[in-house]
Amino acid sequence: MAIKPSPHLALFLLLFHAIAATAVYATAMLLPAKLAIFALILLSLFYYLARDALLLFPGSWREVLLERDGISVIARDGSRLTGQGACKAVASPYFAVLHIRPEGHRRAISRVIFPDAVGKDAFRELSVYLRYAQ
Repeated sequence: MAIKPSPHLALFLLLFHAIAATAVYATAMLLPAKLAIFALILLSLFYYLARDALLLFPGSWREVLLERDGISVIARDGSRLTGQGACKAVASPYFAVLHIRPEGHRRAISRVIFPDAVGKDAFRELSVYLRYAQ
């Protein structure tokens, strides 16, 4: 299934980063510390917007292939990542958290996928796969 840029994910990233910035603003830290944390929050927002919501990075996921023996992900630069779906994957009607443990790696990789990024039928297929393939 092909993955497109997700406006819903972009909106949620903006919302949660704004909540984090508001929490920092409400603290009694010194102004230089607040500004440093604001800069880190802003960098985080730009990074995740570009990588996951807008799919601008070469390593951004462009396609997810659900196979019987695992999951394959094709990135924007054409590289392929193959691995097993980890048991921490979440499937809900509103979003799915795809948690893949790549072959030869110890750490798993997670991505949030909203229905607007793949289409309703493909999202339903992904949800069923995540619920029953584990």
